[in-house]
Amino acid sequence: MMYMSRREKGDESPIIFEDFFDTFINRRGSNGRQRSSENLTVTKEEFQKLKAKAENYETLVDEHKKVKTWNDQLMKELDDMKKDARNFKKLEEEKEKMLRSLLQIRADFDNYKKRQERENSNYKQYVLERLLEKLVSHYDDLIRALNLLKMLEGADGIRMGFEIIVKNFKKILEQEGVRPMEAEGQKFDPYKHEVIMVEEGRDDIPENTILEVLNNGYFLNSKVLRPAKVKIAKKSQLPNLNQKIEINQDNKIKI
Repeated sequence: MMYMSRREKGDESPIIFEDFFDTFINRRGSNGRQRSSENLTVTKEEFQKLKAKAENYETLVDEHKKVKTWNDQLMKELDDMKKDARNFKKLEEEKEKMLRSLLQIRADFDNYKKRQERENSNYKQYVLERLLEKLVSHYDDLIRALNLLKMLEGADGIRMGFEIIVKNFKKILEQEGVRPMEAEGQKFDPYKHEVIMVEEGRDDIPENTILEVLNNGYFLNSKVLRPAKVKIAKKSQLPNLNQKIEINQDNKIKI
């Protein structure tokens, strides 16, 4: 389509547009006859409006391209953000998994630490008990040696020095929580006493009463460090000869 303007000549008459497409078809018609061309006539004001619309269209096309480019960029950034979000979610899941594993490892380590502390404490207590058990045996030997020194004449100086040694030894044991066990005259307790001898025929006292301590027992705080070796009383196994004897008229004895 073509337009002709007579603005340079100052002509304000309408502008004529010729449809070249129709002219081309008319000139090459199948019947060889040329069709008459049709002209499109618009006023100058309409032409200016059409021109403004055409220019505005070009601007809109450019703006559309910019908006489309910007939209494509935003969509790409959105896809990247979705991908980052998926990666972030995956990282969050891995972080939670690692955190749970860390907490489990920490709990296991705390349990291991407590178990080790408990085992170390038990081992130290066991070693202390075995050591103190040997020391009380030596303490008993010192007591017996001191008793022998008391029986000797002219050994007062040695006896006094030995008494100081025994006193200091006893003080060390007391500082560790060791104390002697009072057993004589008490009832036999299998958790605290060990029977070495039994004296039968003691009907004058309750059965299983401790008559004599053969080897001292000791406590470590509230725990038995070494049981006392004792002699206990037992009632007579023979029938009681003090039971009443009845003599009937036939001089027969009834028990």
